[in-house]
Amino acid sequence: MTAHKVRRLPVIDGHDLAGMVGRADVARSLPDPQVGDLLQPLSTD
Repeated sequence: MTAHKVRRLPVIDGHDLAGMVGRADVARSLPDPQVGDLLQPLSTD
């Protein structure tokens, strides 16, 4: 996501939009030490 400067991605269920997932959603799903590793490069955008 960072390499392509994408902040959100669509979540698709078949042909229907089910929602959106963002960088913060990804960060919240990681164990604590990995969150810092992810947020550091994201904060420079």
